[in-house]
Amino acid sequence: MIKNDQQSRGDAVTEHAQNCSPAPKWAALVDDETIPLPQRVVKADVIKAQAGIPPGFALVRDYDSPDDTVLADDEVVDLAKGNVFYRLEACNAKPHDLCHAPPKLAFFVDDRPEVTINPSQTGKTIRELFSLKDDVNLFRDYESPQDQSVGLEDAAPFDKGPVFYTRRQHTQLAIIVNNKRFTEAEGVKHQMTGREIAALVSDNPDATEVFRLKKNEPEPVPLNKEIHIENCDEFRVIRNNVAGGFEPSRIQRELEKLKEGGCRVDFIEQPFPAVIYRDVPTRPGYRHLQMTDVLVIVPGGYPGQPLDGAHLPEGSPLLGRVVGSPQAVVVADGRRWQLVSYHPHNGGGAPPWNKDKHGLHTYFDEVLCWIHRANQ
Repeated sequence: MIKNDQQSRGDAVTEHAQNCSPAPKWAALVDDETIPLPQRVVKADVIKAQAGIPPGFALVRDYDSPDDTVLADDEVVDLAKGNVFYRLEACNAKPHDLCHAPPKLAFFVDDRPEVTINPSQTGKTIRELFSLKDDVNLFRDYESPQDQSVGLEDAAPFDKGPVFYTRRQHTQLAIIVNNKRFTEAEGVKHQMTGREIAALVSDNPDATEVFRLKKNEPEPVPLNKEIHIENCDEFRVIRNNVAGGFEPSRIQRELEKLKEGGCRVDFIEQPFPAVIYRDVPTRPGYRHLQMTDVLVIVPGGYPGQPLDGAHLPEGSPLLGRVVGSPQAVVVADGRRWQLVSYHPHNGGGAPPWNKDKHGLHTYFDEVLCWIHRANQ
């Protein structure tokens, strides 16, 4: 055993020399007391001296077995092979055969010991062993100012040093949304839009309304407006009712984009949800008419379900001249409209429908091209 521990001493010194890294701090648990030690490999009499064990007592290494090992005072001890000891009167200290049971291992966090027989730990299991929260900042203690932070998934083997300490995490910016706390780790920032706040609790932030609660009075926060966030601000996020399966707020936002550019467009809900693009121009000099209205029905699963087809006013000279065959007639907005089997996103020249990119604002581009290319 002496030979093995002497070999371990050389291995420990060589390892730190080759890596040019500081040595970890070591400690032993002696008679249930934490005893700091200068290095991983020391003589037994050094441990006894630091633990204040008087003459007439022997040092015994504690194993997970009745057959513990009595150590001679001049015996070289590798703490990585077990750092839990107790004293025994020398007259009762009888040598035993080499113990094959696992040694007891003491980890230390903030000078508090916990004993295990498992040398293979992680940042998470160390925290669990000491009943620490997952978000605590844990460091392995080195003989250097440059200590090592230990994350949850990081390996924390015993032979790399059993001494750790914690540091209080810096105060994070936190807000309350629908009575749930969110921090910087979850995306909270000092400047946030209503949409970013809603996204903390909703998979569809565009289909929500956001309110900041001030003295329990709700103050609306527009989805596209950036506001300053104070610690402990409280918000309420309300999901909009979804009429017919679609998102009214998204439709309104897409139509606003068109209106900002001068397009005349209206949304109707009865007898079915639909958009009417007003005064869509034909190509310059087209002899049959200069402009037309086009009705597009909004499907119940929009935007997951794509826009498809278009309706022209019944009797329009464009029927039979634009791409697509005339189909059934519907009545809406006080007029009769005839469906045309026009499918821009399904083989009609437009790219496949992408709910995150396409919408009523881009469908107008396809309608414009469709009318522009009408035959004479």
